[in-house]
Amino acid sequence: MSGVSKELEARFRSDPFSSWLGFHLDEVGPGYARVRAEVRPEVFNFAGAPHGGFLFSLADAAFAAASNSYNQLAVATSVSMQFYRAAELGETLVAEARENHLTRRAGYYEMTVTTADGVLVAKCLGVVHRRNRPLVEESPSEPGGVGDGGHPGVR
Repeated sequence: MSGVSKELEARFRSDPFSSWLGFHLDEVGPGYARVRAEVRPEVFNFAGAPHGGFLFSLADAAFAAASNSYNQLAVATSVSMQFYRAAELGETLVAEARENHLTRRAGYYEMTVTTADGVLVAKCLGVVHRRNRPLVEESPSEPGGVGDGGHPGVR
């Protein structure tokens, strides 16, 4: 998937928290992102399951990339998460964020966390407030550049 400038994609990939947690951005495009991570011993909680915060952070990393993919700063205003099953040590988890609705000032997203085999682990719904500020300076001719208004057809 394309439509996101190299500078913007590099900005997403340089996120220090995501790197620290071992997250990998697999794909990003307008209103969409996919991030993966391996379930390691360090992410388990006292109950013997991967910590909910790890799962939330994985979904949030995809949410952040998808919602900021138009190079217009988007900040989360609410996120809810439902857990369906515990992940297991060594599994690869995949978080995908998809845009459901976009306005000039808000974006609505659905995130899923699944195993690499597609078994549902968790779902999230998130809302962002979109600021009239670019994340990276780009030339007006680049996809998602500040010169194109960030997204065609947004009300």
